[in-house]
Amino acid sequence: MLESRHPKELPIQQGVASDASLYDWRWMIRSALKGFWLILAGGVLCGALALAYVSLRPALYTASAVLNITNLRLTTSGEDAFFTESQFDPTFLETQIETIGSTPVLSNVIQTLKLGEPDALDQQGALKALRGGLAIQRLGQSNLVEIRYTSGTPQHAATVANEVARAYMAKQESDRAEAVQSASGWLRDRLREAGPKAQVMSAATPPVDKSNPRGLVIIALAGIVGGAAGFVAALTLAFLDRSFRRTDQLTSAVGVECFGVIPNVQHDHASSKQGSPALLSEIASRPGTPEWQTLRLASVAILPLAATPHMRSLGVTSALPGEGKTVLAANLALHIAQMGKRALLVDAQSYRPELSKSMEYANRRGLVDYIEGRESDLKALIVQDTRTGLDTLPYGQAGKAPGMLWAGRMEHLLNQAAAYDLVVFDLPALDAAGDLRASARFIDSFVLVVEAGRVSDEALSVALSATPPVWEKLVGSILNRCDPQPVFKWLPTFGR
Repeated sequence: MLESRHPKELPIQQGVASDASLYDWRWMIRSALKGFWLILAGGVLCGALALAYVSLRPALYTASAVLNITNLRLTTSGEDAFFTESQFDPTFLETQIETIGSTPVLSNVIQTLKLGEPDALDQQGALKALRGGLAIQRLGQSNLVEIRYTSGTPQHAATVANEVARAYMAKQESDRAEAVQSASGWLRDRLREAGPKAQVMSAATPPVDKSNPRGLVIIALAGIVGGAAGFVAALTLAFLDRSFRRTDQLTSAVGVECFGVIPNVQHDHASSKQGSPALLSEIASRPGTPEWQTLRLASVAILPLAATPHMRSLGVTSALPGEGKTVLAANLALHIAQMGKRALLVDAQSYRPELSKSMEYANRRGLVDYIEGRESDLKALIVQDTRTGLDTLPYGQAGKAPGMLWAGRMEHLLNQAAAYDLVVFDLPALDAAGDLRASARFIDSFVLVVEAGRVSDEALSVALSATPPVWEKLVGSILNRCDPQPVFKWLPTFGR
């Protein structure tokens, strides 16, 4: 499980997204919960816009008139002539509905109610406006036709609906009058009663209630649409996020075990006195915490390898500077020491020796003095923390000997440190590729620290590809500054 792999065997080039199983319903729920504020903001914003629309929209009223339309036929038998109602024809009512909404009928309405000016352009605009508020439909399977008109005032809506019905019936009378002109005198009176006839079953009256869609329904639908848009946006951002946020992502990308996650922990500066690094007292006094469990797993996995001759040193590095590897290197060394093993912590950051600074060893002699030959006794340079008992080799004066740090004297240092079960090096980030490749000549294995949500799979791939010896000796990784909230714990693959 912890055996190092050759870089060609590792799957990092496939990227985090190469594992299709990462994008399942659990991923969707996690993405939605992480983007909860985006979903909420979308719903609230659309709901607020809908509320403004409902508050500012003009009131609309709809009035309706109902006509009973029949088709009478004149039938003769000998010298007698009588009326019969024609058999049902589905095209008849459709024709009459189109006739009600025809231009001649509506133009008559416009002229009667003076809805437009006499000029043709204004007539066309008035006709378009009239059709925009008019709706004509058949009621069920009956001969009843409903004429509905929507307007800004109740009285106008009723007036227009009734006038459309009147204009349609007037057109029927006019059409019949033209049809009987050629008939003989004895048949003319009978023909006036034949053909389509309409009877007003219900005249339009001014409505009392508004016909606008209910405001609450509009606001609710807008909120749902906004929330759905926020959900889609959350999924899109999660899909485009190429950074590592779960241990299974890091394991799939790097090809070695991820020991676990380290949550965001506030440093207790009051407890970091007497030379203790920031989180040493936190881990020592709170066993069982997530960070303690992760470091314990890493220690348990690494120590069996440390018992073999080919692995006596461990380097802790990260993809980018500032990912918290210094704190984790110190805590890992302390944890191994608390398990009854002898561990030596070495500050090997030649550019920014943060470990020595945080432990207040910045002014002490250290690794640089040994490498440059000013001190040949390693024990004289090692500082033991009075509170934790951890042995630490400070870096020394910053900026000195960065180019000769990983030279022949490093091998002598490791030989003098043979009494320790494990030597833990706090190394620069992988962007210092030259230093990391040089360190791989002396360090037996490496642990990679990755800050959650910061490093993308492409960035990590480039960093590891530039340091093949480190990649080959990689035995594990840790996902740092990842604070899974309790709601995620029931979702598999989030943490461990």
